[in-house]
Amino acid sequence: MNLEDIKKVSVIGGGIMGFGIAINFARNGYSTLIQDLNDETVARSKQLVQSAMALFVEESLLSQAQADDTVSRISWTTDLAEAAQSDFITEAIVERLKDKQDLFNALDNLCPPQTIIVSNTSGLVMSEIGASVQRQDKVGVTHYFAPPHIVPGVEVAKGPGTSDQTYQIIYDLMKKTKKVPIQVLKEKPGYLINRIQNAMGAEVHRLWIEGVATAEEIELGMKTTFGFRMPHEGTFGHYDLAGVWRWPDDVMTPWRFRPDAEPVDEGTKKYRARMEEKKPWFFKPEEFDEAMEKRDREYVRRLKVLYPDL
Repeated sequence: MNLEDIKKVSVIGGGIMGFGIAINFARNGYSTLIQDLNDETVARSKQLVQSAMALFVEESLLSQAQADDTVSRISWTTDLAEAAQSDFITEAIVERLKDKQDLFNALDNLCPPQTIIVSNTSGLVMSEIGASVQRQDKVGVTHYFAPPHIVPGVEVAKGPGTSDQTYQIIYDLMKKTKKVPIQVLKEKPGYLINRIQNAMGAEVHRLWIEGVATAEEIELGMKTTFGFRMPHEGTFGHYDLAGVWRWPDDVMTPWRFRPDAEPVDEGTKKYRARMEEKKPWFFKPEEFDEAMEKRDREYVRRLKVLYPDL
C-alpha cells in the first residue's frame, strides 16, 4: 500500500477523541466512517461533530460551506465489520489494554490484508496492544492530543513489527491531514509528551501538597512564564535562547548538575558530555543574536494578543 491508496478511513470510537480525529480526516478530503457501540453513543458523536463545526464557523476557521462539506464526508455505524472495510483505521476507544487487544484482534480478522490499523493510545504500547495480530507490519500508534481536531501535534510510533513503509505512510498521512507528526524512535509507555507532562505534574502536585503555593498561583505562574514561551521554544530551545550554553563552568555546574538531583548513570554522562560541548542545539553560536531577535518579536506579538492591558 502507498499513501495514495488510502481513500477511506474509519475511526473506532466516536467519543472525546474519536470524533475530533474523524473531523481532521474529513476536513482534508477523506471519506470517514465513525463506528461506535450503539445508537446512543452514535448520537452523542454526531452532536460533538456538529458543535465543533459550529465553533469553527463562529471563529472563522471554516466557512459554513466548508463545515458542511466536512460533515458530509463523515458517516456513522454501529457495525464493526462495516468499519473494517477501510484502508486506514484509527482505534480511539477507552484506554484499557484488554479492550484494545480484543478490538485489534477483531479488526485483524475483519480487515482486508492491506489495511493499516493504528491506536490513539496515550500510554499503552503496540507490542502489548497488537501482541496477537497477524499483520505486525501494518500496525502503529498515532497519539493525538485533546482536542484532536485543534491541537496540531500527533506522536507517531511503531510497534516491534511495524515496517518502515507502514511507518512512513502513517507519518505522511498525518502531514497530508495537516497535523504535525512527532516521531517517537523507541517504544516506551507514555511516549514523549505525556511522560514530560506527568513529570511536571508530579512536581506541581508536590509543591501544592507542601504548601509552597496555592493551586491558583502555581497555575498562574505556569501560564505566564514557560507556558507563555512554549509556542516558540521547548526545553532544548530554551537552553539555546537563554544562552545557558555560554555560561562559565563554575556557574553551570551547581545549577545544572546538582549532585542530589540525578544519579550519575550512563544517560547522565551522555547528557553532561553534550552540555560540555558548549554549543546550542538548534542554531550556530554566531546566529544567537538573530535567534534572540526572532524570539522577542514573536513574544511581543503574543503579548499583545494574550495580555493587551500590560
